[in-house]
Amino acid sequence: MKGSAKVIEVLNEALTAEITAINQYFIHAKMCENWGYLLLYEDGEKRAVEEMKHAESLIERILFLEGIPIVTKLDKINVGSTVKEQAENDYGLEKIAIQRL
Repeated sequence: MKGSAKVIEVLNEALTAEITAINQYFIHAKMCENWGYLLLYEDGEKRAVEEMKHAESLIERILFLEGIPIVTKLDKINVGSTVKEQAENDYGLEKIAIQRL
């Protein structure tokens, strides 16, 4: 089914946000693991996997519409040097994602 170029563009923008979130949540999770904060590591890893599932759904929809998923584009990844900074950065990322909707 051929989708409109605008719809595919918007889906790709959402995909960019999801892929950015995957990377940011994953690095934060690994940093927490390194610091010995295993519960925070597990939570961050779980969030990264959830974002992967969202990205998968978007990719499937773009392909269904006969578009090309753009998986090489990222928004700015804000890596926090403390747990507090990580939480603030992740919250900011979610706020931006919601605004895109």
